[in-house]
Amino acid sequence: MKRSDFLRMSTLGAGAVLLPRNVYAAGIGTGTLSPYLSNPQPDSMWVSWWTNSNTQSFLDWGTDSNDLANTMTGAVQNLGTGYRYHSGQITGLQASTLYYYRVRTESQNSPIYRFKTAPAKGAKTGRIRVLVLGDNQIISGERRWEKLVARARIKLEELYGAPIEECVDLILNIGDQVDVGTLNHWRNLHFEYGKLITPNIPSMTTVGNHETYSGESNLTLYKSLFRYEQLTYQGIVSPGGDTYYANQVANILFIHTNSEVMPTASEGAGDVQKQWVQNIVNAAKVDNSVDFIVSLVHRPYQAEQYVGDISQWFRDQIMPILAQTEKHVLNIGAHHHLYSRGQTREWPIYHIINGATAWDQFWGQSTEVDFDDVQKTIAHWAWQVIDFDLASREMKVDCYAEANVRFSEAERWTTKAYNSRLVDTFSRKLGLAAPSLPQITNGTGGGPGQPNNLGLPYTLTSSAFSTTTAETLNSTQFQIALDAGFTNLRVDRIRDGVNLYGDSGAPLYEPVNVNASVNILNYIIAANALPSTTFFSRVRHRDTNAMWSAWSAPYQFTVTNSATAQPALTLQKRVFPLGEDIIIGYERVAAAKADWIGIYAAGTSPTSALPISRQYVMNAAGTRKFAYDFPEGEYFAGLFSDNTTTELAPRVRFYVGALATLTLSEDAYSEGAAAQVTWSGAPGNLPDQISIYRVGESPGGSTPPAAAITARTVKGSRMISLPNGYYYAVLLINGGTFELSNRMPFSVGSVISQVSMAVNSVAQGQNFIVDFSGGPGIPKDWIGLFAAGSVPGIDLLIQYKYFAGATAGSVTFDPPSLDVGAYFVAMFTNDSYTEVSNRFPFNIVAP
Repeated sequence: MKRSDFLRMSTLGAGAVLLPRNVYAAGIGTGTLSPYLSNPQPDSMWVSWWTNSNTQSFLDWGTDSNDLANTMTGAVQNLGTGYRYHSGQITGLQASTLYYYRVRTESQNSPIYRFKTAPAKGAKTGRIRVLVLGDNQIISGERRWEKLVARARIKLEELYGAPIEECVDLILNIGDQVDVGTLNHWRNLHFEYGKLITPNIPSMTTVGNHETYSGESNLTLYKSLFRYEQLTYQGIVSPGGDTYYANQVANILFIHTNSEVMPTASEGAGDVQKQWVQNIVNAAKVDNSVDFIVSLVHRPYQAEQYVGDISQWFRDQIMPILAQTEKHVLNIGAHHHLYSRGQTREWPIYHIINGATAWDQFWGQSTEVDFDDVQKTIAHWAWQVIDFDLASREMKVDCYAEANVRFSEAERWTTKAYNSRLVDTFSRKLGLAAPSLPQITNGTGGGPGQPNNLGLPYTLTSSAFSTTTAETLNSTQFQIALDAGFTNLRVDRIRDGVNLYGDSGAPLYEPVNVNASVNILNYIIAANALPSTTFFSRVRHRDTNAMWSAWSAPYQFTVTNSATAQPALTLQKRVFPLGEDIIIGYERVAAAKADWIGIYAAGTSPTSALPISRQYVMNAAGTRKFAYDFPEGEYFAGLFSDNTTTELAPRVRFYVGALATLTLSEDAYSEGAAAQVTWSGAPGNLPDQISIYRVGESPGGSTPPAAAITARTVKGSRMISLPNGYYYAVLLINGGTFELSNRMPFSVGSVISQVSMAVNSVAQGQNFIVDFSGGPGIPKDWIGLFAAGSVPGIDLLIQYKYFAGATAGSVTFDPPSLDVGAYFVAMFTNDSYTEVSNRFPFNIVAP
């Protein structure tokens, strides 16, 4: 293609997209029709577009821009005043073919665009390229996501030397396409900001939490805008319709899951969706037309900031199903507004957080943990291109960064712009051999019955990385256990050669490799890190294809000089099913004494009652298995000294039986309404009770419960009235604090939290403090600053502050110089515009 033709066909303006435009004043866009593509198939494509009032919908298309010989009539939905949504499906197309098209109404025409149809299902030659763009979310004068889209298009056309529709096949948006699920945000954010590429490349979306806000918990508008309910794989229909679905492109199967509205009574807490995923995986395992599976979920598999703000449902229940086949190579998440990449601990599966351009997120803002299943966390706004080589069965992912939120708006897109800086690349090729078996090379001893006596600190050394492929070393995993079967682990550590965690701080905020000086082939056991007893260690290697080697042979050693830690007992869990063995870990000071572990029924005393079961401990540390057939009930285990009942360590409590189930008729009650609490599977003992605590308080603390319900029956239901507040209900047994159910959170009232300031006037340019109390206790609760008269979620949010889910405390606002005038602050919950506090008004006055 001639360069002049390439430039003519590109609809990208050289600089216009970088000029901020404020959509708040405009409300509804009135420019040229801009079509949006979705549902790519070998023989069809869905096209949609917006108008203010037109009632007719036409699509013209053909294989020649000068001869759009085919015309079809589409449909129009009148979704609201000034919001006409037009759509139609062009059918009868040929696979992997470029088509020209335009859309029109009775009074408007779009320009002529091109798109390419998907390859035939199961195609195994050529390439498929996918652009991942993640959270859009913010509608503002900066138009962040539009800028990201523009930079992505420039870079992709530069990389591949062709118009975007010739080099990219698909766009993936991983939730939070909008900030609130309103017509204004769908039209003027998701559809408007993406229009530099969405007329040429089909987009596929995944449900995020923000789509469910502003009265859209049932996603009614989302279902009106998209046609995913038409998509099936191998005849397997999604029970979730538009809200979760599967779509095959060539030999790649994309599985879009829903981490948001899934946990409802009708969904069986995710069981329906879980079964659907299992059905999809069962079919894909034996389907020769599928080589790759990519899963998508808005709340990610793991995250190193805002720790715990992930989809535990996806991590614990869905990923193990997907891992049943090696075809599953990648999971894509979002929700956190940065880029991250890791590998699951056991399976050859990559997981990423896309990056996006949504609300500000940066290092030092939240709870943070360096997890060993996350290799890189980079707090930049970024996008990815996934390049599948179908014939060689290889996936390559490149991540490009565009901006950093710590730079000012004036700098981040200009003088400090990253201009599509490549910040990560990784690949997965199916069919390659795993790395060679490593060994721990610490001398000739260590065989069975031949432990090496050693002092701490001590360095375990692995053999060099070896493989029959071109891959290199990515990670090592060292384990140290008290037994040769490695069931009682004392060390279980995965380390990556490159581990990006944190940043360099001002002025550049560059990612930091915290393993830059670490030799991951060595593991240093620090002084006093292990007690003086015998251990077994082993190592394995992971390559840059995410494949683990087999484990090395166990290396046995005995620590001789360690200052033992405090005596302790540990349990793997708190509730054991009937008939299951109870495995108790222990550590003690003196290895020579006849110390022992005893198990007692709750409420009994070791000084006056015999243990139900007891065992001596043999070493300074280890485990004991209690195979006694314990009756249902609550127990405790104690560590006792030298054939006496003198206790050496805190007791550990456990229950034999099953967790009870608590349910609530609602999770949010209006002020004055009675909450209905229902329980089943309770032990039915006289002292058992369902206790209701305010969020932030715990059983056994100094504050009594807000209410209590006697639970002397196995099942039952009670109504209870409470003042406004955030609460949780939990079943406590035997008149104590042992929790035999999950905590069930709920709220009463709407304006529950309180915000205040010590002053009503703040001098222009000065910081100010906002105090709060009665918060919901959710990690992404936040306090926002608005101009007086603003409507949150519609009008401009000036600044916001998270506070790590605290229920009370204070935050400091340090906004740029505000105009003299009236403002207010208020609290919002769970990263939404759900307002949960009073509004505190104040004025900015001249200094």
